[in-house]
Formats: sequence, C-alpha cells, structure tokens
Amino acid sequence: MITLAIAAILLTIAVPSFTTITQDNRISANSNELLAGIKLARNTAIKQQRNTTICISTTFNNLIPSCTNGTNWGAGWIIWVDQDRDNVISAAEIVRVNDPIAAGSTLTSAAQSQFVYGSTGLLTSPQDALTLCDTRTAETGRQITISAAGRANISNFMCL
Repeated sequence: MITLAIAAILLTIAVPSFTTITQDNRISANSNELLAGIKLARNTAIKQQRNTTICISTTFNNLIPSCTNGTNWGAGWIIWVDQDRDNVISAAEIVRVNDPIAAGSTLTSAAQSQFVYGSTGLLTSPQDALTLCDTRTAETGRQITISAAGRANISNFMCL
C-alpha cells in the first residue's frame, strides 16, 4: 500500500512536467523546421542563381503543390525554385514539401504568405516575422524573423 501511495505521488509530480517538456520540444522542433526551410530556400537561390520561394501550401500533398494565400503557415509550406523563370510551379522545380505542424500549435505571419529570394540571397518580398505558439497561455513561444537581407533567426516570444 505504501509503495502504491509513493508511486501515485511521483506520478502526479512527473506527468505535468513531462507534458511541459513535450510541448517545449514540439515548439522547438517546429521553429527549427521552418528555419531550416528558410535557409534552404535562400541557399538554393544563391546556388542555382534563380528566384526561390518558400510559401504556404494547403495543397502540399498534390502532385504539383501550389502556393496558398493567407498567413497560416501552420497549414504546411513548400519550397520551389523558378528554374525556367516563368513564375509557374512545375514538378521538377519543387525542392521541399512540408506537412502541417502539430495540432494545437499555430504558426502565423503578420502579412506574408510567401518569401521570395533572389539570386543574391536577398529577399525580393517584404520582410516579416512569424509567431509560433501552442495552447498554453503566457508561455514562451518562438518568433522567426526574416530580415530584408534574407537572414532568419529565432527568438523567444510571449504568447497570449
């Protein structure tokens, strides 16, 4: 009986802590995945000397996905390089496709549904900041800031 009581006490202490650790890891993984995609788009633009776009895509699972308007980056995104310079996505131009982020998390932009990198690695679209939050309130989320120079970084962000 004493062993069961001690086990119950330990579980009531450990389970909430484990949940918080899991949520923190999910936030970090999602922000790092987007940061890696942004860096891949920039590097691809420089390497191939072609405009490269990372954009929201709700059709990421189609044979030829398309960019979608809006600011909900949590819906998924694609990276494509405009090799033939016609501003139309073809299957051969798809660099990477990302699924939606985990349920319960939000990844939103203030205004941008896409970021376009020119051949020099600079943004040809406006700079912006994306925020990543989960269901917790007053907890630290992440903000991914993309500068006019095309560089992206992650910082802590207080979600409401």
